[in-house]
Amino acid sequence: MFALSSMLYFVLAALSIQLVSQFFVGNEVQKVEAELGRNLAITRANLEAIIFQDTYLADSLATVVTLDQDLASSHWKTIAQKLLNKAQFVRSIGIAPNNIISKVYPLEGNEGAIGLDFRTQPKQLIGVNKARELMDVYIDGPVNLVQGGLGLIARYPIFSDAPKNQHYWGTVSVVMDYNKMLKGSGLEGLSGLDVALRKQHNGQAGEVFYGSAAVFTKPDLEHIIRLPSGTWLLAAKFDTAELNHIQNTRQLSLVLGLVVTIAVYLLLVLHFLNYKQIHKASLVDELTQLPNRRFVMNQLHELTNKNQNKPGFALLNIDLNGFKKVNDQIGHNAGDELLKHVSNQLLASVRQSDTVARFGGDEFVVLLKDVHNSESAKHIIGKIKQQVESQVLNWQGQSIVASLSIGFALYPEQVDSIEQLLSYADKNMYQQKIQHKAQQATH
Repeated sequence: MFALSSMLYFVLAALSIQLVSQFFVGNEVQKVEAELGRNLAITRANLEAIIFQDTYLADSLATVVTLDQDLASSHWKTIAQKLLNKAQFVRSIGIAPNNIISKVYPLEGNEGAIGLDFRTQPKQLIGVNKARELMDVYIDGPVNLVQGGLGLIARYPIFSDAPKNQHYWGTVSVVMDYNKMLKGSGLEGLSGLDVALRKQHNGQAGEVFYGSAAVFTKPDLEHIIRLPSGTWLLAAKFDTAELNHIQNTRQLSLVLGLVVTIAVYLLLVLHFLNYKQIHKASLVDELTQLPNRRFVMNQLHELTNKNQNKPGFALLNIDLNGFKKVNDQIGHNAGDELLKHVSNQLLASVRQSDTVARFGGDEFVVLLKDVHNSESAKHIIGKIKQQVESQVLNWQGQSIVASLSIGFALYPEQVDSIEQLLSYADKNMYQQKIQHKAQQATH
């Protein structure tokens, strides 16, 4: 009976630990995969933005050459230098009348390109002709450059009779440093992912020019990179070594569980509770017990996720007027009590569905869900100011009246990114603060 009970106990204990271990490992694997997916999406956006930025900066050069080829040639260094100073990854710029490169900037290091006849370079001629056919910019590459290295080339066809575009004059080539672009986008710094890039032609698979073609066989993640002309496909597979490391942790927990089942079980429970407590603490302001900056940023990312149909909202940026004076003249303890007092009043003045958070110092933010216009936002701001400024804080015989400067921004009516949202609300708040100081000075 004892042996049977012991066997049943160890079997049940082993099964319990296996299930618990499997749950934790699966949760960690999902979080790792989600984080890797976010990193890849950011890299895709960075790479696309880099290519568009430098390509369209070069568009002005093509316009100048189209309007007046002689002017562009005689003032070549000045025009090219201004463009290069604004570009981020442009390595060199060249013009090629009749498809023969006559001028390059900078000349140093690119002397080998002078006199290059694209008709003697079949691979590059394909891109030149493609731009001519499109009558617009064509992104060519990556290609091996005659001056050495790899480049991504924005090719602009120039016609001497624009806009009819019947008489082809030549081409403008803007060479972007391919390797620096990849590094600048974060692609080369990605860990935990096996990444590859390939071209696409009318939705059909083209050549793989970065990474292994095997990645495109049942990839875990895929993103389309849209270029000024055409598209690339970015694919990735999860690095099995990264995930196997988590699986090995599970195996270790199973072995330890067989040795000291109850101890391991209790440790796992304690570890889970501790993890939850730490995670919660990382999202809460210690003084006011309001959500903190990290929590708000997570919410903003969720509310502005363009892949989902999210309703609009308003962000209020709130700053306490004269808070430094309270700290300096009455004391930091009074300042802390004032922050907690204001926190409670803010919570009392908004809806339960709204979020009140402390952003840091004497700065608070409020997320007002389903608020779509300035009138509604201003009405709520008035209610908040009336609530907070009408409630006096009594501190050791002194009466402290809080005064607020509040700015707001509407998403997506006024702004379409988190950075713009925070900046717009912050600027509005400072305007209110300036007005408050001016009013104080007149009294």
